[in-house]
Amino acid sequence: MLHLPIKTHAVKIRYREQMLRQMVHGRFGTHHGCRCVFVFYDPNNDSVSQKNQKRYSIESKQGRHYTPLIERFLILNAEYEKLLTDWRSTYVFEPPMVSFPISNTYDPHHMDNRFFDDATAKSNNIPAEHPVYSGDEILKSKNEQMGKSMFKALGIPYKYEAALDIDNPDGYVPDYLLSFFEIDRCIYAEICGMTDKYEYSRTTAQKINFYSSNHYRPGREIIYCFMYDKYNFDEDYFVAQVLGAFETLIPDSALDWNNCLPPCIRKVNS
Repeated sequence: MLHLPIKTHAVKIRYREQMLRQMVHGRFGTHHGCRCVFVFYDPNNDSVSQKNQKRYSIESKQGRHYTPLIERFLILNAEYEKLLTDWRSTYVFEPPMVSFPISNTYDPHHMDNRFFDDATAKSNNIPAEHPVYSGDEILKSKNEQMGKSMFKALGIPYKYEAALDIDNPDGYVPDYLLSFFEIDRCIYAEICGMTDKYEYSRTTAQKINFYSSNHYRPGREIIYCFMYDKYNFDEDYFVAQVLGAFETLIPDSALDWNNCLPPCIRKVNS
């Protein structure tokens, strides 16, 4: 089982909890052999409740309206229930409350959710010497393919080779742009493979120098994941780098532990 860092875990729970309060709740079922959608909460309709559920055929106008809303609810609710179950199997206290939106005190490139949404993927026009086919994408290495698989497993949205927003005469493009949407933040990820090869390592050093000179800080605006070679992708190390950046970007002040910790722990921390 994947163990999320504690602040990241709490933020993911409370974010989904907040979103669920704003969503239509319901389920799918049948009534007299007819496929129906059952609605038991609608934030825009006070007459709907558990005791006063609304039932619509999925073929009706109302059914077609509610079907995608209930589908999104069921997906998000399943994520929330799993996160909460994992939390309660790990800790003896409830997750802390979180103050949304979470703001970062210094963000030189304004890398928020809008930045991610506006970013254009596949901005690197340099062809791959040894292309790796992954779904509908052509990647440049096996390490990039493994990284993509890990982002999907972590539930982190990504864009492949999204361009930087600065003057970039050498055309450097990080491998991925990741969305930490719960905290209104995104971050680039550079998978530095074949570090055993001198020429590749020299090019990597030039990239890092360029990124650093333009205020892309490690763990803040960009993640560097160093891999020995394309045959040894270290999943545990990779996940630790990605989730470590997520954890670091969550300020301690965004979490309120006062009402969730046992009294003995509150006393020690006070």
